Amino acid sequence: MSTRLRLLLAVALVVAAGAWAAVGLSRLEVDSELDSLLPSDDPAVEALDSMARQFGGDPVVVLIKGGGDPLGDDRLGRLLELEGQLAGLEDVVATYGPATTLNQIALRVKQMLAELSGQRDALEQAGLDKELATFERRYGALLVQALPAGLPTLRNEKFVNSVVSEPDTGRVRAQWRQYLPGEETVAIFLRPRENLDEKASANLADNVREVLGGDGAVPEGAESIVTGAPVVSVGLADRLRGELPRLALTAFAVVALVLFLVPWTRRRRWRLAPLLVMAGATAGTLACFGWREEPLSLGAATFLPIILGLGSYYPVYLSRPGHRRVVLAVAMSSALAFAGLLLSPLPFVAELGFAVPVGLAFVVGLSLLAAWVRPTTSDSAPEIEERISWSMSRSVAGATVLLGVVGSAVGWSVLSVADLKTDPQQLLAGLPALNDAVQVEEALGFSAEMDVRLLGEDVLTPEAIAWARTAEQQIVTRFGDRVQPVVTISGLLSFLGEDPTVDQVRSGVAALPPYITSAVISADGREALASYGIAWTELAQDRSLVASIEQALPPPPAGYSVEVSGLPAAAERGYDLVDSERYEASVVALVAAAIALVVLLPNRRDAALALLAAGIATGLSVALLVLVIGALNPLTLALGVLTAAVGSEFTVLLLAARRADDAGMRRSVLLAVLLSLGGYGVLLTSSLPVLRELGLALAGSVALSVLIASALATLDAGRRTAAGVAPAAPVDASVDAPGAGIDPDPVDHLELTGGTP
Repeated sequence: MSTRLRLLLAVALVVAAGAWAAVGLSRLEVDSELDSLLPSDDPAVEALDSMARQFGGDPVVVLIKGGGDPLGDDRLGRLLELEGQLAGLEDVVATYGPATTLNQIALRVKQMLAELSGQRDALEQAGLDKELATFERRYGALLVQALPAGLPTLRNEKFVNSVVSEPDTGRVRAQWRQYLPGEETVAIFLRPRENLDEKASANLADNVREVLGGDGAVPEGAESIVTGAPVVSVGLADRLRGELPRLALTAFAVVALVLFLVPWTRRRRWRLAPLLVMAGATAGTLACFGWREEPLSLGAATFLPIILGLGSYYPVYLSRPGHRRVVLAVAMSSALAFAGLLLSPLPFVAELGFAVPVGLAFVVGLSLLAAWVRPTTSDSAPEIEERISWSMSRSVAGATVLLGVVGSAVGWSVLSVADLKTDPQQLLAGLPALNDAVQVEEALGFSAEMDVRLLGEDVLTPEAIAWARTAEQQIVTRFGDRVQPVVTISGLLSFLGEDPTVDQVRSGVAALPPYITSAVISADGREALASYGIAWTELAQDRSLVASIEQALPPPPAGYSVEVSGLPAAAERGYDLVDSERYEASVVALVAAAIALVVLLPNRRDAALALLAAGIATGLSVALLVLVIGALNPLTLALGVLTAAVGSEFTVLLLAARRADDAGMRRSVLLAVLLSLGGYGVLLTSSLPVLRELGLALAGSVALSVLIASALATLDAGRRTAAGVAPAAPVDASVDAPGAGIDPDPVDHLELTGGTP
């Protein structure tokens, strides 16, 4: 088949694939919710979703600091107006703040007093003296108690203080501290609807800030902060969208510069061809997510182009036709190694387990298509005599392997005990939106909610209320220094006393405004909620805090069940799952890569050496991360997969190059190292620590892998020399495309050597 016909067929294929990719990309959705950082299909996350369906999603918190006494006559009315405006925003299910709560209580007290007064007058007019006496004994004290406070209105300072403050000390009552955490500080909580997507979350945050920016909304000299899980999600999306183009373009430029400056081929017009392959593979992979109609998490979308840089040098490898079978075997082993990430309980890591193998398949397919269009021919350009040689003596290689084994043993050992960061606050450190959340945590004493829900046919029974009261007492008694009640059904109905009857419970609930009761009692009366505030810092210090609280809860009454939910519970569950599988991803990757190499390589010894190199490099990379960073996170923990892939890859290719005395393949490996270090090193410029840690881990894995691979290749070459084995031609030269076995670039102007072959 002529080259022209091949070109036409290739163009037609690329156009068809481009149309397919365009449709897939148009259907692609990127999910920025924090759920991608939490374990998927897990009871903890399902409980979190169930809670959101009944009571709304994670709250947006508005904190106003300064501006005088928030309960003063001149401010309380404006605060009520502000809370009303916030309550009217789109996607807000409920708003809880001091002014609205006080106003609802005042209205309800007025209604109750009017009803009681009317009932007394009716009894008196009817001449029912006995019933009147009973009524006055029952409700007279209540009416007398209300008289000193005066009329129940927000303008009555005595009434406001009687509701909010302790009568003896004048301090804010415990149930009001979440609204009034400081003398001049106000907190307002907005419950959004469930399953708020990124666009709706961003609109809500913008609308809240717009309301706060209105005239008189915030007192002069006061500071307002808007935060909460939905706002942090939006901040993460904005930051990554700002960083992703910069990092991608910088990595693209670095890779392009390396490809152009390093003369891996003397045809300059072909030197940047791998960039087209990489771009096409990235687009094709993202299109696959669109066709699957499953959203791609923003975390995976951010890391995907960087990690797919792993494939930017496969076109260079495949330009060496004499080693095509070996390269395809290496590509298959890398794809299978990364597929092991599908076992991760965290969605954004598991997505990479699907995306990277698909991306590598696109890279290899496009590279083979390019090689098919352009048959390999001998290059007649004059030789360039310059050499870049990396040599290693056998003694140095032996020492390197020995030290590598020792360091690797240390790394594999500390993997089981190294600190592991899985909670969102640690993973998102450096995000401005998270800094706002920290300020709110300092003011309120908590930054996340843990919810204890009692579920049954009817939660408005004496048994259910008694259980809720006992549960709250247990939690406060044992964990009061780290956990504080925010809103609980037992606290809300504490005025009923120790042993209320069924009628008293229902009357007590009816006496409260629905605005307040809806915060702790579901509309169907089958769920009762107790929310507790927890600081993320406490969770970082005590990984089992939520589990300890759950164990401290008393058994629920017969016919009832208990669920503990919230971001802290889900994050702790994520830690437990990842912690229990520290070795799984790396071991699965090593086994998968080894199986592929044993099956596909013609030389089983190469597969064994590749497995050894991958194991040593993986352990060393863990030791490096613990030494430099001091902790691991789900991404860096999963990088054992990358280390296994590149460690085995470099070893196999260097062994094949030495066996065939192919300096061109050694140049290709060195080029791959330079491309990887340059591309991954770009992540070190990120403002997010998690990305910087990823960049360090990626670059370190590549450097350690090539070092161990080169040392093993040197020792193997020395063994073959001692045995008198001469270099052999590539074993698969006869099965390649036209021109196979002819070095298209015979000049050794850039060479990676490993000693005397």
